[in-house]
Order: sequence, then C-alpha cells, then structure tokens
Amino acid sequence: MTKALSALLLSDGRPGHFNLAEGILAAAQRLRPVEITRIEVRRGRWPGYVLATWSNGAWSPARLLRVVYGLDPALLPKLDLVVSAGAETLAANVACARLTGAANVFYGSLRRFHPESFDLVLTSFPRLAGMPRHALALKSSPAAGLAWAARSGSRRLPPKRLALLVGGESGETTYTEGDWDRLLALVASAGAGGIRWLISNSRRTPSHVSDRFAAMAASGTAAIDSFTDVRARQPTSLLTVLANADAAVVTDDSSSMVSDAVTAGLATVGLSPAQHQLQANEQDYRDHLTASGWYRSLPIDGLTPEQLSAQLAALTPRTEDTSATTAALLAARLPSLFRSKP
Repeated sequence: MTKALSALLLSDGRPGHFNLAEGILAAAQRLRPVEITRIEVRRGRWPGYVLATWSNGAWSPARLLRVVYGLDPALLPKLDLVVSAGAETLAANVACARLTGAANVFYGSLRRFHPESFDLVLTSFPRLAGMPRHALALKSSPAAGLAWAARSGSRRLPPKRLALLVGGESGETTYTEGDWDRLLALVASAGAGGIRWLISNSRRTPSHVSDRFAAMAASGTAAIDSFTDVRARQPTSLLTVLANADAAVVTDDSSSMVSDAVTAGLATVGLSPAQHQLQANEQDYRDHLTASGWYRSLPIDGLTPEQLSAQLAALTPRTEDTSATTAALLAARLPSLFRSKP
C-alpha cells in the first residue's frame, strides 16, 4: 500500500481561499493517500511587503511563525507537503515548508514573494502562467469537483433548472438596491415562465438580500426549488445545488463562484451591476473562460428571462474533470511526491 502523504493546509478562514487549497488536496488524493492537518493563520497588522522582505531574505522562518502568526514551530508535524491560497497565508506557507523540508504549493498571486520560495504556484491568470514555478489551473473546490462527477453528462436545452449563486460587495463590485431588486425580479419573472431556481447565498450577501430570498422561498412559489442559506446551522451543500442544475447564474463579484459553476460542468452566466470593474488579471481570467465558451458576463439591468435562457443555451459546458487535470499537474511538477499518473 502506498504510504500516505502528510499534508498541511493553511487557511485564512475565507471559503474562497481554503476551498481552493482543499481542491488541490482532493486532486492529490487521486494520486496517493493524503493525511491532512489544518491550521488557521492570520498575519494581523503585518503588511504584506514586510513579510515578503522577511521571507525573501535569510531571516528566521521559525521567528516569523512565532511573531507574526503566533505559531510554535516545534508543534509542526512531519510534513511532505504544504498547501494554501490567499495572501494571508503566503509567508506562513514558505516558513512551514522551510522548517519541515516539505514541498509547497500556493494558489494565487505571489505579490512580492519570490517564485523560488515555492515548488509550485497555481494561477488562474493566463498572463502569469509563464512565470517561474507557475502553472495555469482553473479554480475549483471539492464541491464543484464532486458535482462534475455526479452529473450524467446530459444537457437539457433550453435549461430549466438554474443554480443561482449570490455573492455581494467586493473591491471591484458595488450593488445598489436597484441591482438587488432587478435580480429578485428576474428570479420571479423567469419562474413565471417555467424556470426553477436552486439558490445559494454567501457570507458576503447582505443580510436583507438573503432575507428577501428566504421569504420568497418560504412563500411556496414554484419558482424556487431550494434556497441554501449559509447562515443556517446546517445549510444544504453547494454540491447538491450544482449537481442538480442544468446551468448556472452567478453574481459576477465572485471569481470563486464563477469557477465553481464552470468546473461543475455548467454553462455559466455572470450577472454584473453597473458598478463593476475587474482588475487586469481578473479580467484576463474571465476572458479565458469566455473564449473557451464556458461563461459570459451580462448586465443585470434590462436582462429578460428569454435573453438569459438564450445566452445559456449558446454556451458549451466544460467537459474536462478539473480535479483530474490538477492531479496531472501535481504529478508532472512534483514527481518526487507523485510518481503515478492520475
């Protein structure tokens, strides 16, 4: 029996980030057994450029863990692999790898950290994929991977059951009350035309907007098959939402939600408010998804159910298993850990 890989997952507590790390480890488990230790880390008020200078220099990684993250280096287990995503985890990722001799994988942008401090950097941005130690990989969570595996491959056209993943404010996107009104009106009017919605909010969805979706679902309207409220004690799994939909609609503020829908094998439309301006790298990623025919972005304002259905029908869902392609990357780039092919 193949010896289990000892892996450390560093989490900043943000689902959009730790789900990416979980997705990498789910891909690793296709290659060999993995025993996972999870540690939550916060850099507090330490600026990223200071930690990058510390990590890029010959300064003590043990002291960095103690001073910045409040972690006792002596308590780290014996490790083969360190995995994380999100800027909060960058310095901790490097320090843990250096102290244990483990290989390390990071998903995201390195900011001022040296690529040579990592064994593999996965990026969703095509323009960064050619940098040292980097490789292009779609963002994907374990739930999206399981939803892809659960799908039969059949596609109902025009789509009748739509997943709706609702986000909220971000640094690049601002929603007015009018935007939320138009989104709820779209759900209702599409429902009147025979569309059935499987809706999930997120931690960033304003409470009063979540309340409105909850009230609509509780009213017994046939438009909503289910409403997954992340505020509930035991919300329905995202897997259930994605696995039972014909296509997906996602508020365009969240790259992670867009990616989950795409990698679950769903044609995906992103809905954007007027105040929506992506940064260059993020626009590069969305352009890649659009050029592949898996996704397109539409304005919320003025969108009709008929236009939405037509746009979804014109897309071609992704047919590759993203977890399998990530596993292939791990095997190719980290052969000392993953010698067998997925």
